[in-house]
Amino acid sequence: MSSLLSGVTVLDLTINVPGPFCSMNLSDLGARVIKIEPPGGDPLRSEKEMWDNLNRGKESIVLNLKSTKDKLYLSKLAKIANIVIEGWRPGVAKRLSADYETLKKENNQLIYCSISGFGQEGEWNKRPGHDINYLALSGYLDMQAKVEGKPWAPTVLLSDLSSGFYATIAILAALNKQNITKTGTYIDLSMTESAISLLNIEIGRIKSENHMPNVTNIPHYGVFECSDNKWYSLGIVHENHFWDRFCKTAGLEKFIGINFDERLNQYELINKTLKKTFLLNPSYEWDKRLKELDIPGAIVISLEETLNTKELTNRKFFKNINNSSFMKMPFKFSSYDIGPFNSPPNLGQNTNEILDQIKLF
Repeated sequence: MSSLLSGVTVLDLTINVPGPFCSMNLSDLGARVIKIEPPGGDPLRSEKEMWDNLNRGKESIVLNLKSTKDKLYLSKLAKIANIVIEGWRPGVAKRLSADYETLKKENNQLIYCSISGFGQEGEWNKRPGHDINYLALSGYLDMQAKVEGKPWAPTVLLSDLSSGFYATIAILAALNKQNITKTGTYIDLSMTESAISLLNIEIGRIKSENHMPNVTNIPHYGVFECSDNKWYSLGIVHENHFWDRFCKTAGLEKFIGINFDERLNQYELINKTLKKTFLLNPSYEWDKRLKELDIPGAIVISLEETLNTKELTNRKFFKNINNSSFMKMPFKFSSYDIGPFNSPPNLGQNTNEILDQIKLF
């Protein structure tokens, strides 16, 4: 099968996570991604497993953009590219002659995406930062603190990855327009705003006059310890039918028939009761009961256990390339193939090949 972005060429000037995650998505959809690395390579190469997963299927060329000769090579590469992605602080791309205004002179249909901590304008635009800083300024860490008692660094790089997702969405939208109008565009993406965008529902809740409940205020939506020292997630929200079924199987008949608003008002009593109730049985017993009654629930399992589930194997969620296993995208097309298509490249692996291709320009 063919791939959706076959024939599309991406120049990836980024390092670390957000930009490479974006170009990984484009590569998995079939685009040719040329990763332009500085001498010495992307610093993330020192974290081999992470780097390999983010850069599978790409080509690697080493260019020193402080060199006049290599700046010329970049301008020639821009002639054959559809998309350029960069992740420097504002002003750096221009100093390296790698900015949109410079490269669009070579290709006026170019889609150019800048991913930065705070966007290209504003008082914060040149501040340094990483994922934890953008989450701090987004309000996310404070929201955690109100639940956990103090803010903490999430194990998942939420700002980095959401920025990569939003960059992918923006680029695909621009690519569609490019195909219609034969024009390019400049995309200015803020990682802090990407993190804030994840809080869209929370922002609506803050502005709501009737104070919509946060899931942390729902007594039967949470994680409960069981008698085997494992944890069980109960996922009942407003659904009265799920709640009544659960109460019946859990021996909590006195709570049957209580509607959602009343359950919210009795948060302390219900949550305390559930904590005691789940400790009466092992996690596998709760899982068996809730599955039989079609109630949303699941045992908390480790990432290692997740990776070995039959569900992922049956859906062919992993692809083996040269004895390495890579996750595929979490969706399938009936008529198009999805990557990854190749192993991650060695540093500068494709330099000579790519330079030979652009000598014609």
